[in-house]
Amino acid sequence: MTTAVWTGLVASVLYLVASLVAARQLKGNLPIQRGAFLGLGMIALLFHVCALWHLTVHDDGIFIGLFPIASVIGATGVAVVCISSIYRHLEWISLLVFPFSAVSIPAALWIDTGITPANLTHGLGTHVLFSIIGYAILALAACQALLVWLQHQQLKHGHIRGVMRFFPAIQVMEAMLFELLWSGMAFLTAAIVFGFMYVDDLFAQHLVHKTVLTLLSWLVFAVLLAGRHILGWRGLTAIRLTLAGFILLVVAFFGSQVVLQMILQRG
Repeated sequence: MTTAVWTGLVASVLYLVASLVAARQLKGNLPIQRGAFLGLGMIALLFHVCALWHLTVHDDGIFIGLFPIASVIGATGVAVVCISSIYRHLEWISLLVFPFSAVSIPAALWIDTGITPANLTHGLGTHVLFSIIGYAILALAACQALLVWLQHQQLKHGHIRGVMRFFPAIQVMEAMLFELLWSGMAFLTAAIVFGFMYVDDLFAQHLVHKTVLTLLSWLVFAVLLAGRHILGWRGLTAIRLTLAGFILLVVAFFGSQVVLQMILQRG
């Protein structure tokens, strides 16, 4: 059994255990004890990173297939949740991030899309890294938007029930959403800049759809953040635009990757 396989399996099991612990606590009537499942999540993250390193980094290049990148996105999401828990109650999203990471590891280990390792330059590698980090943070922003929507719906009907009783006030939840959006936009903007600097032709035939959809996603997020700063946009407007921008980003990345790597078998 290779290092990537056994460390990946350990990470997957720990993520699932952490998810069960978090779910059990969220179903209870007592305040959440974050240390238990966040501690397991951080240990799982260490094994996850080890597995990804041995899986993606080779002597002849860096493997950047669809499922390894999805697993890197999951690991980035776990890292953001664990770090943010120091000053924000963002760990609620662990119930989405931990299971996704647990599933992404076996997919990265055993599903072959037929792509050989690619030898990336420093500039192109930076573009890919910023893209992954930006995508992961904006994915968390989309999850946070869903939580804000659920909280908004319960407040609209005049009562808070279930785990929502332990959530921060909706104003704090919205502030957390925009913190994620600003952070994600910073990395997405940097990724786009490095892409134009180091990718030979972003509008080449096999990149044009990805480029256009990514720019449209960036524009949606930019409009939302400008509307927040200038007009004070919040509530359902913020939720809808966050989800719309993220959907465009999902189609830009995963849609094009599925077509190129699994249908057309291109690198």
